[in-house]
Amino acid sequence: MIDVYREPLSKLAIPLGRALAAAGVSPHLLSLSGIVFGVVSAYFFVSHQWILAVGFFALSGLSDAVDGMVARARGLQSSFGSFFDNFCSAYTDSAVFAGLIGAKLCDPWWGVAALVGTLTRLLTFRLDGLVPKGEAEALRSRFPGALFGKGDRIVLVALGVAFGRINEAVAVIAIGANLIAAHRCYHLYAWEQRTGKSRD
Repeated sequence: MIDVYREPLSKLAIPLGRALAAAGVSPHLLSLSGIVFGVVSAYFFVSHQWILAVGFFALSGLSDAVDGMVARARGLQSSFGSFFDNFCSAYTDSAVFAGLIGAKLCDPWWGVAALVGTLTRLLTFRLDGLVPKGEAEALRSRFPGALFGKGDRIVLVALGVAFGRINEAVAVIAIGANLIAAHRCYHLYAWEQRTGKSRD
């Protein structure tokens, strides 16, 4: 989507991240809380309680944003922490899309396509072990990193709820997330061909 809202929202999350870090909250606990919020969001979608459903989906995104802030503030950054963040995010989104499908708010095919695109988007950002660390960062800089990320998905679903166009919102997520994943895969393949580091 657009970048207009990302920076202001990030600034709003910073004080919360600092407060949680000062309180000694574990970043892993925050990552896990995203799953809980995602499951609760799915429940409210199935119950057709739209405001609560979107609210808990937004809370899952907030927990996803502040866990990294807390880890950095407490000096707890690690490869596992980065992996665990994406691991929990995958379960969170799975719950939400399952809720949308279960509530018959979107076509099951669009719902599954959105979930697959979201998971593949997460997978293609994980370059650990595939390329050296420096080259991984260079590759990531070529990716449209934030596009169709958690924040965009939350905003799209919220707009879908507000305008009664949830199916269309999920379709946009499905198309966009899969295109981003394919784009990243292409850049990794191009890097491999360019550097002659193919494993075949």
